[in-house]
Amino acid sequence: MTRLNLMLFCALILSSLGLVNAQHKARKLYIELEQLGQDAKQFNQEYGQLQLEQSTWAMHSRVEMIAAQQLQMQVPDGKRVQVVDINAAATAVAAAAKAKASKNVNEVTQ
Repeated sequence: MTRLNLMLFCALILSSLGLVNAQHKARKLYIELEQLGQDAKQFNQEYGQLQLEQSTWAMHSRVEMIAAQQLQMQVPDGKRVQVVDINAAATAVAAAAKAKASKNVNEVTQ
């Protein structure tokens, strides 16, 4: 009987130590999770501030002012402005590439 009691006592001590260890690890992981959550909030706030700063630096009026003052650039008059249709430009580039490729093939075969 004493042997059984001794074995049960040892099992109780070992399971108690295991429980304490598991709770300690859980608390450490929870503290780490909270810290990472705070870091994530801080990074999101900083990201928002950087987006705001980027939009401020890229404002059209600011870019236009720098172009005029520092680079002495001017807006061209309407007669000198050409509007390029992207579809027409892509078709022209594809046709030019096809013509060049067929020219290269003809040169190789000759």
